[in-house]
Amino acid sequence: MFRKQFGVETGDLLLIGIGYADMRKGFDLFLQLWRVLASRTGGGRRRHRRVHCLWLGNLDPMLRTYLGTEIEAARATGTFHMPGHVPDAPDHLSAADVFVLTSREDPLPSVVLEALASGLSVVAFDESGGIPDLLRRFGTGALVPLGDVGAMAREATSLAQECHDGRATDRARTGRAVARQLGFDRYVSGLLALAQPALRRISVVVPSYNYARYMRQRLASIFAQGHPVLEVVVLDDASADDSVQEAHAAALEWGRQVRVVAQTRNSGSVFKQWQRAAATAKGDWIWIAEADDAADPRLLETLAQALENAPRAVLAFCDSRAVDSEGLTVSESYKPYYATTAGTILEADGLHEGPAFVRSCLGERNLILNVSGVLFNRTALRAAMARCGEELLSFRMAGDWRLYIEMLNQEGAQVAYVAEPLNIHRRHGDSTTHRLAAQKHLGEVARIHRLIGRQPELLDEDRMRQRAYRAQLAEQFGLKLAGE
Repeated sequence: MFRKQFGVETGDLLLIGIGYADMRKGFDLFLQLWRVLASRTGGGRRRHRRVHCLWLGNLDPMLRTYLGTEIEAARATGTFHMPGHVPDAPDHLSAADVFVLTSREDPLPSVVLEALASGLSVVAFDESGGIPDLLRRFGTGALVPLGDVGAMAREATSLAQECHDGRATDRARTGRAVARQLGFDRYVSGLLALAQPALRRISVVVPSYNYARYMRQRLASIFAQGHPVLEVVVLDDASADDSVQEAHAAALEWGRQVRVVAQTRNSGSVFKQWQRAAATAKGDWIWIAEADDAADPRLLETLAQALENAPRAVLAFCDSRAVDSEGLTVSESYKPYYATTAGTILEADGLHEGPAFVRSCLGERNLILNVSGVLFNRTALRAAMARCGEELLSFRMAGDWRLYIEMLNQEGAQVAYVAEPLNIHRRHGDSTTHRLAAQKHLGEVARIHRLIGRQPELLDEDRMRQRAYRAQLAEQFGLKLAGE
């Protein structure tokens, strides 16, 4: 559409320059460039493939005074275009074949970064600022001697022909590669790291399987967090509903970037998705925010603050408010449940030594009831997963419990706890726990108890509490405890 708007016909080449048209930006050199190209192609005549030159940006009044006549003559040929200032340049960049930077001096113009992200090759003058080093790094363009317009014309025409004839490197692939390294999000993250070097780099990973119904609410609760996040990744486990579309729609609605990693085959294990989350995330800390849950906007900043006084913490977690599938509150807090086995330990904020926490809060039952309320140290999480190996995937219900024990039962490990229910845990009537065969459920609890039972510091009273819990579950399921 944009090529037709400027009379760029099939077979024509289009070179683009962007900026405030003054001497520093080398607009006069851009005009010279057009003149050289016009003389080689016969201007508007059809001796050779026509080359169009398009400049976006307002013209400096002084240059208008001195170059006005030349500009009008160039425009009259139909191959020199100056639409002036435009609010957005991506469509124009997409229509072009090559970006030419005629600046005599320019530190690191963002328009070149936009051009590279659009997959365009760039031709620039050497020794003109930071762009030459960037082009050498990516190898997407050419450098010519400072002020050598003839050399710029040759290189720009050659690269434009390659692009137009489909012989250049795939633009989409080039654009993605450049955007990954030079995207605005990385730039802002870099600035934030310089301004607040102690700020925790948090990745948010949303494992999802057929949760389109809740996806927008879940992502909204992530986007509303007061603590900045490094990235938001949605891991879709081959959903049969509109989960992926809903994720993209939510990102568009909020004007946020979300990376969607969609599997073509279901993994069959929520804990395999957790492994993918730990492998995919780039941050030092990771929030595995399950797709059907939600959160108070203060969750991340509060957990991050709790970690400030916990230098050896491998994870931090908070209390949760439970809701049903329709969002109606089931319980305002899990503290009454905590008290059944841990007494008053989780009544208030606290920092706990890992092994002691395992004995008091994970020895009988799992009191970290929902992963969406947990902030993990990614290095510690990946190490624990590696130590668990394939065993982790053998669990259907208690894999999270197994993983917490593995993380916290290490020398020096700590866990930070926030007593405020900032996590919103959605409990479904047909949740995995309820669907599991009762015998398997009970069997996984027994496996965890045997694991903890190998610890020499476990007391007889602890083992009695474990047996009482298994008996309670057996009665609930209508089973008999094997061998007991």
